[in-house]
Amino acid sequence: MGIVARQGAKAGIVLYVGVVLGALNNIWFYPQFLAPEQIGVFRLLLANEVFLATLFQLGAVGIVDKFFTFFKGTAQDKGAFIKFSLLYPLIGLGIFAGLYFLMPNLFLSAYQQKSPNIVKYYYVLPILVLLITYNGILMAFARAYFRIVVPQILENVLLRAIIIALLLLLSWQFITFDQFIWGFVGIRFINALILTLYLQKLIPGPINWKSWIPRAKIKEFVQFAIFITLGTTSGIIISNADIIMIGSYLGERDTGIYTIAFFIGTVVEIPRRAIAQISIPVISEAWKHNHLHIIKDIYQKSSVNLMILGALLVLLILFNVQDLFAFMPKGEVYQQGIYVVVFISLARFVDMTSGANHEILLYSKYYRFTLFSNLIFALMVIGTNAILIPKYQLNGAALATLISIIIYNFIRFAFLLWKFKIQPFNQKTLWTFALIGFTATIGYALSFIQIHPIINIAIKSIGITGVFIAGVWILKLSEDISLFVQKLTTSIKQRLK
Repeated sequence: MGIVARQGAKAGIVLYVGVVLGALNNIWFYPQFLAPEQIGVFRLLLANEVFLATLFQLGAVGIVDKFFTFFKGTAQDKGAFIKFSLLYPLIGLGIFAGLYFLMPNLFLSAYQQKSPNIVKYYYVLPILVLLITYNGILMAFARAYFRIVVPQILENVLLRAIIIALLLLLSWQFITFDQFIWGFVGIRFINALILTLYLQKLIPGPINWKSWIPRAKIKEFVQFAIFITLGTTSGIIISNADIIMIGSYLGERDTGIYTIAFFIGTVVEIPRRAIAQISIPVISEAWKHNHLHIIKDIYQKSSVNLMILGALLVLLILFNVQDLFAFMPKGEVYQQGIYVVVFISLARFVDMTSGANHEILLYSKYYRFTLFSNLIFALMVIGTNAILIPKYQLNGAALATLISIIIYNFIRFAFLLWKFKIQPFNQKTLWTFALIGFTATIGYALSFIQIHPIINIAIKSIGITGVFIAGVWILKLSEDISLFVQKLTTSIKQRLK
């Protein structure tokens, strides 16, 4: 099993622990202890935090991902690059602070009418933007050394575990909702501190802090950063436009309901995050040496692996979602987001079947194309949301995401096929779809069993998972998954002995 599969598998385990904690938050603790309006305020804060940090860090994370591999050799190069990476984002953050505090109506006018409660946290947002910016940079340095597990533990396990603790304190009336928000700020700070200490041990050899990046290289960095900023900002618009626009068009309550349903649908994409995180440095290194055969191998393996994992999760979600809403607190309130779950889970599955196409394009010589395609995608998302939200409310936002992702992935697929003659699909793709159809038939048959929501979920989940995994194993659809299962089984047997 290659390094992508090994680190991806480890990170995947961590991510799924995080998913369990996130599921507890979104399916139980948030609905139980927060009103839909409070969930909406918290989610709007997070959406704006990510969007503004991505825009005003000016591509610093992308610079680390793409160029640090060239500066890892000597103490002088490492020191110069790390120092530049930490100082450079201050330019963008300074611009943000000036705009944010000198022209407050840029932010306030969007929410004062429909989502007035978020205005109370006007001074919280810039602190979150600062912290998430440097968290992203520190995580990029860890990725450069093929270490994604510890950062993922901090981001997906520690953060969510402390959120649960804060929610419990809130439910016991030891803290207020305002203090809950400030507690979340504290979690961001703790993560940045731990990452800093981790990197001090991770980065090998001495570091010369007196050296500086040559001006010619800075120019190259900035040119790349312009494109990466526009591209990644477009990506964040794509990911958060529905939340932001629902908050502006419909209000905090609808944002809260949409957030819960959206989370359930996005569980599908968790494996993609793990594979993408560890694929970035490998793909960057392969492009450095122009090893197209490695790129093609990553493209096809990532597609089949993610399609298999995504398909299983889509089946589990779609056949269990009604019982899930019946089980969760205030499920009758959040059940109006059931079609949001359907559209979002299908959208994430489409994205996963395309494999690591985004990362391959982003770190190739055609990285400028990612800007063009992302801008098109962002415009599609904004346009379709503006049309469909007023007409179909929450379902319109989710449908807009599905339509946009289908078109976007087709554009990337066509471009890679045209320029590099590579595409992610093969005969195993057809067999995977056949297995999906067969497993869906089993899931439909099991749906007639109606006992209790938890028992229903257990029966369908065991049946669907058993049939699907057996099919993957018998048909040998994925070498990496088969090897991982084989090693895991061997390890368990040895421990039992």
